[in-house]
Amino acid sequence: MRIFAEGELSSFLEAQRAALRDEIRSENKNKLLNVNEADYVDYLVEKYTIPEIELHRDAISVSAHEELIRAEYFPHDFFVYEGKQYPKQVVTYHLPFSGDSELLRLKPSSLIMWSRDVSISGNAITFKIIDWRNDAAAIKQEADHDINTIVRQCANVNTEIRGYNAGLHHFAKQTFDARKSELLKQLDVLSQLGVAVRPAAYVPATFSVPTVKKKVLIKPQASGESFKPEPALDESLYREILRICRDAGREMERHPGIYGGKDEETLRDHLIMVLSPHFESVTGETFNKAGKADIVVRHEGANVFVAECKFWRGEKSLLGAIDQVLTYLTWRDSKAAILCFVRGNVISSVASSIPSVVSKHPCYRRARDTIAEGWYQLDFHLPNDPSRGLSLAVLCFHFPQSHKSKKSITTPPAP
Repeated sequence: MRIFAEGELSSFLEAQRAALRDEIRSENKNKLLNVNEADYVDYLVEKYTIPEIELHRDAISVSAHEELIRAEYFPHDFFVYEGKQYPKQVVTYHLPFSGDSELLRLKPSSLIMWSRDVSISGNAITFKIIDWRNDAAAIKQEADHDINTIVRQCANVNTEIRGYNAGLHHFAKQTFDARKSELLKQLDVLSQLGVAVRPAAYVPATFSVPTVKKKVLIKPQASGESFKPEPALDESLYREILRICRDAGREMERHPGIYGGKDEETLRDHLIMVLSPHFESVTGETFNKAGKADIVVRHEGANVFVAECKFWRGEKSLLGAIDQVLTYLTWRDSKAAILCFVRGNVISSVASSIPSVVSKHPCYRRARDTIAEGWYQLDFHLPNDPSRGLSLAVLCFHFPQSHKSKKSITTPPAP
């Protein structure tokens, strides 16, 4: 094949995006609406990510054989007869690589005007150099030029692939959101018809488990039952609630003489007082079937946002607080927060340990963002239902004066 010369890399990448779009559109509608969005987007990203080509230049090897070369290929200063063939030693270079060999035939947008015939043998690029004059230096010079050019072309390909991979999550989420929005609008139209809607034909209860690029990708499970829209707190409002809580917490930190000796209820009540003018449905100690939560936003008898105020008492106490929060939530795409008050002078070590501690929880999915110092944004799922996602924020606040809280977590600190 002609290396880096038989097709356009940009067309190949666009075909990958088109395949991702087609996969989303071909999914069963109810499964797409029921599936955990974050997990499904991650699955798509993993499936359609393109590994870069890696050249293993330090593992180059050569082999040699004698081959009959046609007279017209000889340099002009050789005396040969047209139409005849003459034996010459041919040195074959073997350049190992990792990645998709298909990429080696494609032209990147930044192109060096050079190509040559190569073969792919297993996981190696092979090319031949004819030993015209028994001159090792000439062979090495030609090989070095070709290898250096392959390396430069490969770097151009990888640059374009990195750009594609970097934008893949945004593209997958945008495509998923657009399809989901389209399906929700269709459901809204059907609901306004005022007549019964026939169920669709039989659909398998779970997604299949595909194998892609020699990796086993487990597609997130989702019910094929009819999708029922559920309330969800808007992401921008969620971030605004958290921002107000953080600003209020920072203000309390700056006045340890006022807030340093307060218990959790008092600190919670102060936060509610700050939140209430901004949002409706902010109440304290709202009881529900699983117990009581510190700060909640409710809709249709269920919680769409829950925040727990807890003093830091070690790893087990934080994991227990997460358990507690999870029992308060039932809706898909629920939002939650744990406001962690840290006493003493260990705030930096406590805050830095949060990501590793929460990752041990069985419902943990992934760390999403570190929004600011001491503010961690995490993805969980609800117990016994992986399709129902949960956004959990952990915010840490420093209260240097040691005091006892009648509602502090009683689990002893981790050793």
